[in-house]
Amino acid sequence: MNPKSHEVIYDTLSLLNPITKLKYINPTLTKDCLHKNACFERDEAVKGIENNIYYCPHCSKPATSLNDLVADWRVNAYKEFNEYAEDVTVISGVVVNKYTRNKKRYLEFFTQTEYMNQFKQMFERASKDSSISSLIQKELESKQQNLNNQQKINFWSFCLQDRVKINIPVRIIGCKHYECYEITSLLSYQDQNKLKKEFLECNQPGCSNRLKIAHRDYTKQSNTPKSPELDEQEKIFDVQTLFSGICVDKDLLTAIKKSNPSSYKFYYNYIDKIIQEDIRIVNGKQADPFIEKIYQQHPDLQSKVSFEDFQKQIQQQAIAITQGDLLQETKELNKQVALYKYRNYTVNMKDKLTQLTIEYPIRCRLCKDLKVCMDMRSFIAQVNYKKKMFPKQGYTCPLCNSQLNQNITSMNISKQIYLDSNMLSYMFKDMSYTNGTQNFEYKGEQYMLQEFLDRQKIKRENYIAKLTDRKVLFKQLFCIVNKDKRIQKPLILQNCPVKNIVDFTSFYEELKKIDFDYEKEDLILCKCSVCSFIPIKTFVGNIYFHEAFYEALNKLSKIEDLKNCTEFSYQFEDTELESKVLNNRAATTNSKIKVVLPPTGVRDASNLQNVTGEEGFLDLMDDEEYQSIFRKTEIQGFEFRTQGLKQNIGGIEIDYQQQGIKANVKEAVEKINQNANQDLKRFQFNVVGMSVELKGDILRQNKGEFSYNIKQ
Repeated sequence: MNPKSHEVIYDTLSLLNPITKLKYINPTLTKDCLHKNACFERDEAVKGIENNIYYCPHCSKPATSLNDLVADWRVNAYKEFNEYAEDVTVISGVVVNKYTRNKKRYLEFFTQTEYMNQFKQMFERASKDSSISSLIQKELESKQQNLNNQQKINFWSFCLQDRVKINIPVRIIGCKHYECYEITSLLSYQDQNKLKKEFLECNQPGCSNRLKIAHRDYTKQSNTPKSPELDEQEKIFDVQTLFSGICVDKDLLTAIKKSNPSSYKFYYNYIDKIIQEDIRIVNGKQADPFIEKIYQQHPDLQSKVSFEDFQKQIQQQAIAITQGDLLQETKELNKQVALYKYRNYTVNMKDKLTQLTIEYPIRCRLCKDLKVCMDMRSFIAQVNYKKKMFPKQGYTCPLCNSQLNQNITSMNISKQIYLDSNMLSYMFKDMSYTNGTQNFEYKGEQYMLQEFLDRQKIKRENYIAKLTDRKVLFKQLFCIVNKDKRIQKPLILQNCPVKNIVDFTSFYEELKKIDFDYEKEDLILCKCSVCSFIPIKTFVGNIYFHEAFYEALNKLSKIEDLKNCTEFSYQFEDTELESKVLNNRAATTNSKIKVVLPPTGVRDASNLQNVTGEEGFLDLMDDEEYQSIFRKTEIQGFEFRTQGLKQNIGGIEIDYQQQGIKANVKEAVEKINQNANQDLKRFQFNVVGMSVELKGDILRQNKGEFSYNIKQ
């Protein structure tokens, strides 16, 4: 084998003889040949040597004996790749299926030194334990399952990030699911997003793992002066950071190379314990049912081209579509598909041309109804039939009847159709449409909720870790958008100064009102002085599912006597099973403030309940609504400013200053114990704790509830 072939840094090479356009029978080079793009047949060289000497037709290097001949790298490639593979891409000596993606956006990384170094190291440290075969086997063993001859574990090899066909499969370290990512999609995502976010949240539903894509948080200002040298060093650190968090799946890579370059479908071979392409074999040969159906529909085509050649043409053209950049390069089309991501709709999965159940849902760039699609293979097959039989005609989309090209011969199919990334994400998780109805229910509302649960939530453990007291009073039980709607699935508005909560169902209804276009339209969920002027343009950083509150609401709903309550207390413990709803609250005569007596145990009375900070002090300098009380106010030409407010509740002094709220709870407890009469002391009466809870609406100007000083 010619060792020079492993020195290729990045290139796309052909497996075919450039003259015959067929694969070589026995591809050979001389031992001194340095080229990789071309070779010659061994028999041809042997005949030349028998006549004294043979010269390589590409570089004129001589061979005078059989010892001067070596096998070309294509010998191994023919064994590793599918019979329909005609071209391959070589990256740092690793040979993979040909990339057809936009070079600048996805492939230029492989011409840069640090990317190449990290790429090679990733392959060197590849482990069998992180392969899909190992993951499946471990799952079967843990569940003590055995597969029989009729059972299959199916797998679809599209990238979790952008749903393109995977060429080089990588998995985020720590992920336990079979699905993985295309390496070029991750590199492109990092390049476009590392300055905006530090992590990529895994896109697999149910997985909360994440990948660090930047070595530091670039949204936080650095004190180090900028320079080209520093920028380059930071880029290197970022590349190292990303690669340190991923691993290549060599088992899946082997299966992908052996499969048809445009195929997504694989299954686990339980006998050989390997992943294989899920294909239909007829008389020992591949026979795609969609392509076969189109071929059989046209007897005139059968006299022009064999089925094998026709099938090969379709599958070659499908490669560019499965790696398709049409959505990425066409902003309007990309936006149109994105607006359908969270809708609920029904799709008829019967292919229009073959009546078979759609597996690769596509539509043309001019289709406006995204609830309609057809299978990629039947669309391409029909185009090829028209090209062969009616080369001077134009072509009209079978779905929307729009003319795509006036001359079908010059039509580039990869610029006309695209795979529906939304449907690809979910259609293989619910295969009920294959059982007769052929209707796929796309449940965008359900998928959106799952995304919140997986990636946009305040985790229970994080929430209770910040509590100084694990007993929490939940006071907002009705949706901020729909006042009559009791909250069931709580979404907290993170940037709202009073942290208002919207129920997920009401939130979804608001999205429907603006046709899901929250980037263009004003999505305002809260009418407070801050939120009413700042429409929500992205969910990230703005809206989170409140896991702890959801737990409390679920337990509350099971207590019949409290179903109609307007607020309730909940005691968080280490586990949900131990946590419980409390209903022993004692209220003061002041409707704005309530004193809660702890049911059990001793509490440190020097702290305001659920407040982090100094003893008895709540810092509110960052609370916009609270600070508005202390701003200048003009009344009839005079300027007033609130300096402070005081309130006394049963001996507890509440002091409201611009910096925050102070409460002498500890002093009040000590005073009660000191002033207890002799009879009470004789019975060992002793107050062990007291807590003051302040409602968010306690402060209202012009109510006459507080004494305060004003200054002109």
